[in-house]
Amino acid sequence: MTQKQILEMVKQHHPEMSNAEARLHLNKALDEFCEHTRVLQGQQTFTTTASTRYYKLDDLDADGSSADQFKFIDVNRVDYNNYQISRLQDPPQKYSST
Repeated sequence: MTQKQILEMVKQHHPEMSNAEARLHLNKALDEFCEHTRVLQGQQTFTTTASTRYYKLDDLDADGSSADQFKFIDVNRVDYNNYQISRLQDPPQKYSST
C-alpha cells in the first residue's frame, strides 16, 4: 500500500485532517512500529578516545548539529578493533562521565 493510498483512507475517516498532519501521524506510527518490532538494523562507526567510557550518541554524523540523520533505538553489541566488547553485568561502582 502506498502512502497516497493510506492518505486517501485516512481522509475517508477524517476529512478535516490535512495531508501534512496525516503524514506526521503516519511517520510517528512507522517509527513506533520499527522500534517495537526491531525490524530496522544497522551499524555505525564513530571515533573513540582512550580512557573514555561513555559517549553521547546524538551526533553520529559528526556535523555538529543536534538534528542527526542517524538515530539509535537500541545498542545490541559493541565491537572495537574487530573484537566484541562484553556488556557490563553490573553497573560500575563509581559513575564517571568520561
